[in-house]
Amino acid sequence: MEPVIVALDRVDRSGGAGAVWSLPHGGDLDANLVRLGPGEGIGAHVNSEVDVLVVGVGGSGTVDIDGATHELRPSVVVLVPKATSRSITAVGGELLYLSVHRARGGLQIGTR
Repeated sequence: MEPVIVALDRVDRSGGAGAVWSLPHGGDLDANLVRLGPGEGIGAHVNSEVDVLVVGVGGSGTVDIDGATHELRPSVVVLVPKATSRSITAVGGELLYLSVHRARGGLQIGTR
């Protein structure tokens, strides 16, 4: 696998909400640069597979973990442990954040 160098401040984020850049698959990590417009958010959900590191890149927002609200802004890092309820919301304007976690295995039919 080749090194990946990305200037996050130069990634095109003119589209709608969601991942505007993703780390190419094939390594041990998954990473996504996510854009949320004013007032948009990722609803509460539980991820039981991996811890997630959320890094504020631009704008401001909140990360709610098991009912506790944490500020997210540039240079703030939030570790979201696996098996916790989490949601992310843009506050005041656009929110841009990087989520990083261990790569998960693909879905397999008929396994538990």
